[in-house]
Amino acid sequence: MECPKCGHAQAGEQECERCGVIFSRLQKKEQDKDLPDDVEREPLAVAPTKTWPGLGGWLFAMVVGLLAGWYVFAPPQQQTVPDAGQPAVFSQESGSEERGARQPALPQTTMAQPQIAEGLAGKLAAAFPAGNPLEHARNATVFIKTPWGSGSGFFVTPNGYIITNRHVVEFDAAQLKEFKGKADKLANDLERDRRNREVLQKQLAGIRDPGVRRQVEEELQRRQEAYEKYSAMHKEIVGQLQRIERSSWSSDITVVLIDGSELPVQSLKMSDRTDLALLSVDCYNAPFIQAITDSRRFGQGQKVYSIGSPMGLRHTVTGGIISGYREHKGRKFIQTDAPINPGNSGGPLIDEQGGLIGINTMVLRDAQGIGFAVPFEEVKTEFGQYLGAL
Repeated sequence: MECPKCGHAQAGEQECERCGVIFSRLQKKEQDKDLPDDVEREPLAVAPTKTWPGLGGWLFAMVVGLLAGWYVFAPPQQQTVPDAGQPAVFSQESGSEERGARQPALPQTTMAQPQIAEGLAGKLAAAFPAGNPLEHARNATVFIKTPWGSGSGFFVTPNGYIITNRHVVEFDAAQLKEFKGKADKLANDLERDRRNREVLQKQLAGIRDPGVRRQVEEELQRRQEAYEKYSAMHKEIVGQLQRIERSSWSSDITVVLIDGSELPVQSLKMSDRTDLALLSVDCYNAPFIQAITDSRRFGQGQKVYSIGSPMGLRHTVTGGIISGYREHKGRKFIQTDAPINPGNSGGPLIDEQGGLIGINTMVLRDAQGIGFAVPFEEVKTEFGQYLGAL
């Protein structure tokens, strides 16, 4: 075939080997010259890329090699490091899969590990898991045994300080005097009954009527049973009085934890002004109740909970509301209808988040749903020098 442009004769029919013209494109161009200007022309077909032999191919290979070398050995582009407090953002459109691209070092993220409580808190949590704030406060509440009774208390610091009522750890002198008076009266009543029974026993020997004799014998039997009952009661009271008079807080007051383990008291401080006492035990990392420093921010109707050991039922949780705020003899009290029964004295009054509001102390006799707690502010006033900043 002869090239219509340069006249070179060749076997190929697509492209001239001398001048490089594409025969089909040249023919199309000649045809378009003969068409009117208002006729739309078809686009030219794109021929496949030619592989250039000789010098042209060598130049092409050299250019490709230079570009590849620059890409591999060029210094990486500096990237801006995000602030430590912000997550790093990387564009997904960047060539992260390209060869030789240096990836910036990602910051090492430390996953927050769940804190496992140590010491006493860990021991109690393992036996009595705390699934909510109230159960955590329950684990921090203790049962206090004394020679004259029992009460409640709670850890207020992790190093073993416990708050309770003074009347729980100290038998009131006036009450002790009253207790002795009742014991003496019972002893006199027992002695008088003994003498009366002796007289009746002598009279029985002279009674001849069988019916009357049977009645006197039944009366003597009834009095004998009553005497034995009250004589045993008097003996127990006298023994308790002796234990109270000889008692020492260092040896006779015991702190009982929720798991039943017992701890001796290491120190005891009592308030001269309020019904509060501070004692300590030797322990490490005790569970404690976080104090709310201003109890008056809780209005009437606020839901509260009381924890203690009413009637010996240890670590009982009961609920109620704040009924009001009262003052008596210059001292402030929180009124609540949360049950405060014997054994609850000294226990915590807390909110729904387990925050300490006050210390349960007393109820009105012959009334229901009227109890009182000492605000925690009084604890800071009385024992702040020992407890530090709470």
